[in-house]
Amino acid sequence: AVGSASKVAVLLERFPDLKPEQIVVRTSGSEFEGQLRAALAAIGSEGFHVNLDAVLGEYFRPGWNCMAPGGRHIVFGAASMTPQQDSLGLLGWIKLGWQWIRRPFVDPLNLPGENKSLMGFNLIHCFNDAEELGRLLDALVSFGLPAPRVGHVFAFDQAVEALRLFRSGQ
Repeated sequence: AVGSASKVAVLLERFPDLKPEQIVVRTSGSEFEGQLRAALAAIGSEGFHVNLDAVLGEYFRPGWNCMAPGGRHIVFGAASMTPQQDSLGLLGWIKLGWQWIRRPFVDPLNLPGENKSLMGFNLIHCFNDAEELGRLLDALVSFGLPAPRVGHVFAFDQAVEALRLFRSGQ
């Protein structure tokens, strides 16, 4: 799933085996599960085996609901909880508090019956074990993946502008 229709062409160019119907352009949390199920139907699948989630918020539950038995939902960010402006102000803090109270929960007692896993990942923890990080990097390089696409380049003194663009999802 992507947050902008402009990213669809980039994905199709980079991964020509993808079908356009399996790429979801997120609209709203209330429509997201239907969008995911349509993408799964396009490839003849009943559920995701791996879901990499950097957003959370209203998009978590639909992704969780579309997991296949034995699927793994991996959280590595929470963009929905990240303020989009430079200064929060009182209303911004109230909104953030409301999002915190309403954040998604998974009951661990339900996990065996659903046969799903929920896990978190933060790359920063790998820096405490340089040897393991080296092994992981070697394994990644061995895949022979193409270099990441660089959409924009900023000078160091433009870090604030770079962060604003990054937060915009463009």
